[in-house]
Amino acid sequence: MNAEDTPLAADPGSPAFIAARLARWPRSGPQGPVSLELYPTLSCNLDCLFCDTTDRKRPPVGELSDQRLLDLIDEAAEIGVQRVFVLGGGEPLARRDLAPALLRAVKARGMQGILTTNGTLLGPALARQLVDDGWDEVHLSLDAADPETHDRLRGRPGAFRQTVRNGCRLGAWARAAGGRTRLALHCVITNQNLHSLCGLIDLAVALGAHRVDFDALIAYTDEQRALSLRDDQRAALPALAAEALAYADAAGVVTTLHHLCRPGAADRGQTAVPIPVGAGFAGAPCLKAWHHLVVQADGRLSPCCVLAGAGGSVAEQPLWQAWTGDPFLEGARRAMLAQAPLPRCRECSWNILGHEAAIREAYTSLGAPWASTSTLS
Repeated sequence: MNAEDTPLAADPGSPAFIAARLARWPRSGPQGPVSLELYPTLSCNLDCLFCDTTDRKRPPVGELSDQRLLDLIDEAAEIGVQRVFVLGGGEPLARRDLAPALLRAVKARGMQGILTTNGTLLGPALARQLVDDGWDEVHLSLDAADPETHDRLRGRPGAFRQTVRNGCRLGAWARAAGGRTRLALHCVITNQNLHSLCGLIDLAVALGAHRVDFDALIAYTDEQRALSLRDDQRAALPALAAEALAYADAAGVVTTLHHLCRPGAADRGQTAVPIPVGAGFAGAPCLKAWHHLVVQADGRLSPCCVLAGAGGSVAEQPLWQAWTGDPFLEGARRAMLAQAPLPRCRECSWNILGHEAAIREAYTSLGAPWASTSTLS
């Protein structure tokens, strides 16, 4: 099963839901983003070898205040945001005083909530709150099915045990409460864990996780490049991914492995972004700039995680003003309508590109107006 093929009922992340929102742009002008992605902090309690956030090793600087982040939740609900991702270049739960209030605010405003965490700080009190509040999904970062490999990649002994223990507790409480809060796993593929694909499916089943997202490594530093797949591993990946995909299907676990079954899928940083045939939204290589907004820890924004922090800041301007008037966002929209992806789009994940393709297909099926580029940027 492919992740983008199995949306929750009325899921605002489904291609059909997003396509319907996009169809309003040509008719009614700018619409609010469907999703807001918040990075409360870049600091982290782990030291992952593959992490591309260098700020995680420094004291937090210029982070948005607790109150500003809580205000952003209110503003998001007011402009039509349907779901909020809480994650980060660091560990979002590292802001211990803020995290419970921020997560509670998301559900209090009726939005879907998705938390991505390394799981080590997900203690009993917060787990109980998530279940009681009907939090939607918790994505646990697990990079191998064995403690040794995971802890080596995460840079701290005992991390695997803490994450699995906390995930087991949350999953058990969620199932006892009717299963509203769902677990998912996330793994970055490196030369250390390439043969853990099926093992992670087994771990997902054991934890009661409904899906596993596998993503390719993107390497900027020598430390990260040391984890890149060797030539023989790159050649073997499509077959290993296909084997694990069949294994996951048999186990009833949703994955993104289908994206890794094609040659070259592990080469993030050199992704050739497909250029669709068509005009307007139907021809835009990526539609993120019209339905998704990322806010970094210091308030800077972007349409996606790859371009994180490239735009202006919402530290002192309303979310709607930034969404409709930020020069970087407007430039990104014009570039996509001109079928000219930005240089850093080469770093995109096939998981993201696959979802964007499904949105384009859903938009086309609506028979929605193409509109001129001037009405969409």
